[in-house]
Amino acid sequence: MKAAFYSLTSCEGCLTTLITNLGPNLQALWKIFDIDYFKLVREPVGGEKVPRVDIAFVEGAVVTSLDRKRISQIRANSSFVVALGTCASCGNVAYSASRGVDLKRRRLRDIEIFEAEPLSSHVNVDFELSGCPVSAEEFTEALLRLLNGIEPKQPDFSVCYECKMRGNRCLLETGKACLGPIAMGGCGAACPSVGAPCYSCRGPAVEADLPAYLKTIRRHGIPEEKALGAMRAFTGKKIAELLKDGRK
Repeated sequence: MKAAFYSLTSCEGCLTTLITNLGPNLQALWKIFDIDYFKLVREPVGGEKVPRVDIAFVEGAVVTSLDRKRISQIRANSSFVVALGTCASCGNVAYSASRGVDLKRRRLRDIEIFEAEPLSSHVNVDFELSGCPVSAEEFTEALLRLLNGIEPKQPDFSVCYECKMRGNRCLLETGKACLGPIAMGGCGAACPSVGAPCYSCRGPAVEADLPAYLKTIRRHGIPEEKALGAMRAFTGKKIAELLKDGRK
């Protein structure tokens, strides 16, 4: 089975996290897969290429004209495309930060710059592995499922659920705009467990109930705009779609 790992406009944190956490297991990965391209690890001399592969893992948001061209090439040469991390799945911070900015004169030599978008805005994505950065454990689980012909699954629970399982005090009760009730779980409620509100860096939960959440924060006296600002920080296009659907 052939695989490739790409990076579009990003901090390359997801691939760096995989390299760091997998460590010596990267050798095992090479034995299982025929990896022809791995950004930061195995890149061809003389420039990048887009080999034909069974699975392509792509981190980063689509921001430049080069990104647009590259993601189209990756999709055309890959049987299965995985959006790796929140930039790739939601647009992350770049999605909101690039809105309302005059980008017409923003160029890098001959490269045009556009409003940031997740991969799904340009090509069909077969699976999304969210996280900022992505979890090496979830990546390994998804990889093993794909290797065995089993469709990978996203966590079907929220950060709020994980918080309750850990016995944490609800931060909404303390007046903090925590997004745990509508955030995708899988992180073990890392931030709320140390008293920091969840910013939904993994994107919204599969069944995020925005109206119920907004009703809850109003009851706790938390300014709605404060929570909405936090949502827009990481969840990008997905929260924009929830709001557009009239569920506010």
